[in-house]
Amino acid sequence: MNVTTTDQRTGLRELVDLAVANYADLPENPLTDTTDPESLYTATPSRLGYALGWIIASEIVYARFPKSAIDVLPVFHPDNGWDRFLITRRVSGKAFANQPANEFGMIMLDGDDPPRYTSPGGKLRVAAGQAFIEDPETVMAAILKRIPAPPMGKSDNERLLQYERAPKYPMLMRAVTELIVEYPGLTAAREIYIDDKEIDGQYHPLYLHAAELTALGPDDRSGANMATTTYRWFQLQYGELFAFFDKRGNRSVYRTDRGTWSRVLRQLDQEETVEDAKRRLKGWLRLDGLSPQPEID
Repeated sequence: MNVTTTDQRTGLRELVDLAVANYADLPENPLTDTTDPESLYTATPSRLGYALGWIIASEIVYARFPKSAIDVLPVFHPDNGWDRFLITRRVSGKAFANQPANEFGMIMLDGDDPPRYTSPGGKLRVAAGQAFIEDPETVMAAILKRIPAPPMGKSDNERLLQYERAPKYPMLMRAVTELIVEYPGLTAAREIYIDDKEIDGQYHPLYLHAAELTALGPDDRSGANMATTTYRWFQLQYGELFAFFDKRGNRSVYRTDRGTWSRVLRQLDQEETVEDAKRRLKGWLRLDGLSPQPEID
């Protein structure tokens, strides 16, 4: 399977090799009662499985999101840490809101030789793990063969609405994946609870910027800024550094050197390649000594 495209994403073989080089020798960080609070956000049954899981998730999104709206969500389990990805359409748009959360199966990171692709009920479909390391193209083809590609219809009940469409999402997903592979300690959440109360004297940045206005609030107020859980955003964390961006790439919030939260001038959906998007994200997270660019950030 040829994974080279005009958006200049790293090839599958190269990305898997990099994941092995950067993650295989890391100390494991399972979630236990004694997990260090500073490393809690990286807790997972398998550090290498986590990186390989992101690669598989990115390949699925490239292959299935544009025409079928199939997404892949990382899950942080309260007892296990990052232990699975759900393959789903449920959060892609209103048309699919009643579909099962793991409609097309899961990528599991626990157990022996993770990751593995399973049915919604947890039955093994494709053993990835070492086989994926040795022959990622063949294993990825086997996984995709088992994930259907249902076409979207023409009515609003069968397709993504205009404001739900995200043509740059696969590219942005790949940018996040490559950064996770390159920088152990970087994580990305897609289930984000936006509290409406101050925590340690600060509001959640997405609440502060009214990022997810509800359709109906108290007293029938439309567009109320309330506590909510969103699946539309990425929350990137690297140690104490955070950045947020909408999966459509048209909204972003990052922490400035002054300690405030700022929106950007040039949005990620205006970037044309994975490398361009990565450069922006690295600046917001101060990776490789980069900083936000004043003219666009």
